[in-house]
Amino acid sequence: MSVYNGEKFLREAVESILNQTYTNFEFLIIEDASTDKTPEILEEYKRRDSRIIIINKEKNKGPSGFIQNLNIGLKKATGKYIARMDADDISVPERFQKQIDFLEKNTEIFLVGSQVQCVNEHNSNTKLLRAPLNNIEIQKRMFKNISLFHPVIMFRNSTDLLYREKMLYCEDYDFYFRLMIQKYQFANIEEPLLRYRILGDSISRKDNKLIKWLFVEKARQFFQEQKKSGSDSYDLFEPENLLKILDIDFRSKAEDLLFASNVALKYQQYEDLTIILDKAKNSYPTDTRFNIYKNYLKIPKSILPYILKLTLK
Repeated sequence: MSVYNGEKFLREAVESILNQTYTNFEFLIIEDASTDKTPEILEEYKRRDSRIIIINKEKNKGPSGFIQNLNIGLKKATGKYIARMDADDISVPERFQKQIDFLEKNTEIFLVGSQVQCVNEHNSNTKLLRAPLNNIEIQKRMFKNISLFHPVIMFRNSTDLLYREKMLYCEDYDFYFRLMIQKYQFANIEEPLLRYRILGDSISRKDNKLIKWLFVEKARQFFQEQKKSGSDSYDLFEPENLLKILDIDFRSKAEDLLFASNVALKYQQYEDLTIILDKAKNSYPTDTRFNIYKNYLKIPKSILPYILKLTLK
């Protein structure tokens, strides 16, 4: 579990792990340089329960630091299985036992998740997130919609398994795609084993939506490259080029602007598309490849989504 300034819901999250019916585990918590009372709360629990291992970081690095924290946990974990947990969620008491029993019984499955019950800040149920149960359906749907909920997964410990740190906002998606390429199998348990808290200030919600979708589409691109040739262009990927795509003062490559234009259209981020096209006009005034996106913006917004379904993948 990684935590940064999580004092509001941290106690519930920690206690939901310490109160698991399955008790033989180590609880690795990466404290990401919090400025609230998070460190004091963690130290309090550590004194009470020897299963807690706290790893303190000196500097918070935002989304990229979160992925680093996941890898720190993977490298230090010594158990047979690894369970993910977020600092504002609540695992049901039987979560570990049910997931371990499932993996022990189904040795062909590498990773198991479950359904997820969403809750608000007051712990009231909102919507139930459902995912397919078997490997075939999970992998069939994965390219269009993520079908494994990251905060509730448990998987077999593997020393060579890490998240890719450039894949901001979608490290889990990229992680699943790479496992799929390596022929690992997945499953989801039919019942919800996690109460997933929906907040407006989570990492995935407080940044620009287009930027998040750009990274998601990049993960899909890498997956397609892997399927086609057995390798991808991740090593050449420069995440800053996507993070600053809307920055007028940042000199973007034409190919990145074209990629961002397509993604902005796909997800109906029309204001962002206008900014991208303005950048393209100033930097690449003779590049006619941007004309099609300009033409799309001339179409009434009420019918544009229907046209895009016919023309864009």
